Amino acid sequence: MKSNRTLPGVMLIIVGIYFLSQQFDFSLPYTDILLKWPSILLFFGLALTFQGFSNRDDHKMFSGIVLLGFGILFHAIHTFEYWNFQWPYFTLVIAIAFLCKYFVNKRDGAATGIILLLISASALFFTSIMEWLHSIHPALDSYWSVILILVGLYLLFFRKK
Repeated sequence: MKSNRTLPGVMLIIVGIYFLSQQFDFSLPYTDILLKWPSILLFFGLALTFQGFSNRDDHKMFSGIVLLGFGILFHAIHTFEYWNFQWPYFTLVIAIAFLCKYFVNKRDGAATGIILLLISASALFFTSIMEWLHSIHPALDSYWSVILILVGLYLLFFRKK
C-alpha cells in the first residue's frame, strides 16, 4: 500500500463507519457523544496530525492540529454546556497549531503562535487585566489601545531585522 493512499483510505473508512453507525443506530457506550459531527473533525485531525508528525510535514501537521483543536472545541461546546462560542478559543487553537509547526521544523511559526497565544489569553482574561491595570494607575486603562497601536507600529516599522 502506498503512503499517499493511506490517509485518504483511513479518512474514507472513518466517514463510512460514522455514517454506517448513524444508519443502523448503534447503541454502544458513549455513542451519543462520539457519533456527532465534531468527531469527523477530531478523527481527521488525528490522522493528519499523526501523518504530519511522522513524516515531519508541517503542512499536514498544521492542518491536523487545527482540525483536532476545532473537533475538541466543538465536542466540548456540545457536551459541556457551560463552554460557549468565544473567539479567543478559535485563535488559541490556531496559536497551538503555529507553535506545533515551529516545534516540528524549527523554522517559522513561533512568533505568530506566541502573538496569537497572547491575544487569546488577553481576550479571555480581559476583565482581570483591566482591573490590574486600573490598580497600577487609574489612567492606564484609558490608554491601553494606544499602547497596543504604538507597539504594533514599532514592530512594523522600527524594529531591526
